[in-house]
Amino acid sequence: MTSGDATKRGRRRVILIVGALFLLAAPVWTFAQLSGMTGDAVENVGQGSINWTSGEVFATGIGAPPSTAVNPAQARAMAERAAFVVALRNLLEIVKGVRVDSESVVENFMVKSDVIKTRVDGVVRGAMPVKKQYLSDGSVEITVSMKMRGALLDAIVPEHFGGTTVIPAPLQPAPVPSRNVPDAKRIPQAPPTVVKPQPSPSPTVPGQRPETPKPEPSKPVPAPVVPQQPEKKPEPTPAPAAPAPLTADQSSVQFKGGKATGIVIDGRGLGLRPALLPKVVDPEGQEIYVGQVVTRTNAVEQGVAGYAKDVSAAANNFRVTDNPAVIRGMRSAGAARTDIMLAQADAQKLRELSRDANFLQYCRVIIVY
Repeated sequence: MTSGDATKRGRRRVILIVGALFLLAAPVWTFAQLSGMTGDAVENVGQGSINWTSGEVFATGIGAPPSTAVNPAQARAMAERAAFVVALRNLLEIVKGVRVDSESVVENFMVKSDVIKTRVDGVVRGAMPVKKQYLSDGSVEITVSMKMRGALLDAIVPEHFGGTTVIPAPLQPAPVPSRNVPDAKRIPQAPPTVVKPQPSPSPTVPGQRPETPKPEPSKPVPAPVVPQQPEKKPEPTPAPAAPAPLTADQSSVQFKGGKATGIVIDGRGLGLRPALLPKVVDPEGQEIYVGQVVTRTNAVEQGVAGYAKDVSAAANNFRVTDNPAVIRGMRSAGAARTDIMLAQADAQKLRELSRDANFLQYCRVIIVY
């Protein structure tokens, strides 16, 4: 055996080893892609999962080859078809349990309306396979995926949902007309004329000239006394309040000031549960964000809110762009604990930020839980 043959055999072994490693690693990469990146909010449900960060639902189905198949090719095709049907059935069960708000899930809407049920069934049947794996016994495992934004939300969200404007600013009072300006409709009246009584003339004596009355000396009119206003002393400028302490996760997320491009609400430790239409309320229960602010078109196309497990990952998400503000939630609210309540100061801060920008109207909200 020559040295050239040994070199060729060595190369073949290297190629075989690299190919085997690639085949072993391929399923791991696919699973990582389906499970989501680090920081994604993934909820495992039954035979699948819900990725609340990307807004996708996944389901898996397994199909076995029938014994009546004519050849291996037909057996494989029939197994793939059976796996796809099972995956769609599992996907429908997962979609039915998706929380819409604090009081309902998708199945509640499907039961109330046959139209919604038909539309949801159609959306599920349109799911696409994203993973296919052939098992050693000849069966096939298929994973399908569908988006929650778009057609599903369009079937669920009521037609009357959504506001038309961002949280309105308080109305300015109407200007009060000055009292010095006369009313154009009124006719000015002349001041009344005061007639002074004339003194009666003294009797005239013959041979004497009548006395001419001497004019009375004019009395000086005293100048009006203007009271002196006490001199106002400048009030001392209050010292700025100390900023709230930041957690280790929030220390790297700094709001740059100016107009906020989005909002990240930190609700970790509050027992929050993700939903399609979560609300943000103040301590009095007044709604700050969702149906009164978001238009139906934006809610359907973009989703009301995104979810994450990490504050830094949420702040760097494209949904809130490059200058998001971070607010800490006070507690969860609603029967299903899908809504989030803010402290009074944070609620006022969110109102002020949203009044200067329109990020709430365009659903640039991420909730960390």
